Amino acid sequence: MAYMAKERSGAQDAAKGIMIIVMVLFHAYLLVLPDRFTALNTFNPIMAVLPYLMPVFFFYAGYNHKPSNRTFGQYVARRAKQLLIPMVVAFAISAIVISAMELAFHHDDPVGTLRTLGEAALYGAMSEPLVLLVGYPDPMSANFELVLGLCIHWFLLALFVCSVFFFLLVKFTNKGLPNLVSVVGGLLLLGFVLGEFAGPYLPYSVNAYPVILALMLVGSYLKQKNFLDKELKTKKDIALMAANAIVAEAIVVGAVLFSNARFGSFLIGGLAGGKFDEHLRGIDAFVTLPFALLGVYALHAFCRLLVHIPALGFGLRWIGAHSALFYVFHPIFLDFAQIAFFQKNVVWGIWQSLVYVLIALAMLSLLAWLLDYVIKKRKDAKEASMTPSQGE
Repeated sequence: MAYMAKERSGAQDAAKGIMIIVMVLFHAYLLVLPDRFTALNTFNPIMAVLPYLMPVFFFYAGYNHKPSNRTFGQYVARRAKQLLIPMVVAFAISAIVISAMELAFHHDDPVGTLRTLGEAALYGAMSEPLVLLVGYPDPMSANFELVLGLCIHWFLLALFVCSVFFFLLVKFTNKGLPNLVSVVGGLLLLGFVLGEFAGPYLPYSVNAYPVILALMLVGSYLKQKNFLDKELKTKKDIALMAANAIVAEAIVVGAVLFSNARFGSFLIGGLAGGKFDEHLRGIDAFVTLPFALLGVYALHAFCRLLVHIPALGFGLRWIGAHSALFYVFHPIFLDFAQIAFFQKNVVWGIWQSLVYVLIALAMLSLLAWLLDYVIKKRKDAKEASMTPSQGE
């Protein structure tokens, strides 16, 4: 049984599908817990993949890069169309829908609702010290769902900005390992300086951009070495890949548990030894890259096998193929499911929480299916209008 190159995108989609589900679970976990930040110090299976949750997407962005003859201006315009326009549209939709839900279910004061939404948006756009500096209260504890819904789009902005610099550097770093090491080393050092001295005061997680760019460049370089997709011709090849993946994931889980034992908190998205609501600190610039490489390898290897389970593989690939939609809109559906089906501000059991997540995922899946249907109908109509009739 050989796992050929044609399966690569399937494994990536499955990996993205798993990470999207984990993200929804994680954010649901935060929404329903009365003391969300303290509870995060209690180990649960989600903690095993959080250290490389977001790095997976940035690594794949670099790994999937294909050289082209586009000019710098053409490339920037293309990425703006792919990322910035959807970001603005998604933000506008999120703001309108969340405003309507808050006004309908929680507030009878339109001015107060808009002020609360503005404070939540500012909290996400700026960092906590800046929010306090300009005199706004910290809405994270009382209005976490608003912060989540209005600020989830930081990922698209980060990907756009880093893609611009990626275009300028990738040809140089792909020429050889010394080139890559010199650039990535400089980026990690810059990430350390920003995280250590300026990170908390930078808006939109700008302090993380050097590390994100480093992940993308490493991903592109490793694509040339076939890092994730070496052909598996024999059962021995499959067993070796599985063993390597198990070791890689074991190192990640071990580091997570060590962090809790040593510092009293878990590693979450690169936040080594820090509380969940702290910004990327200096040392995390160096921690994130190895965690991303170990995690991506383990996850991708697992998914290369998982895609061969018919129903499960198809479902994960489908969610992964719609990962952008699930990402930007899942806070809306989590908040709606919580408002419509469950009582807020109570301690939930595990089964109630699971049903809550499944309802949100089902509504997101329905939205994705409807959009697919509309797009397909429009495409078919366009093709039909361009096809000459038989009478002509």
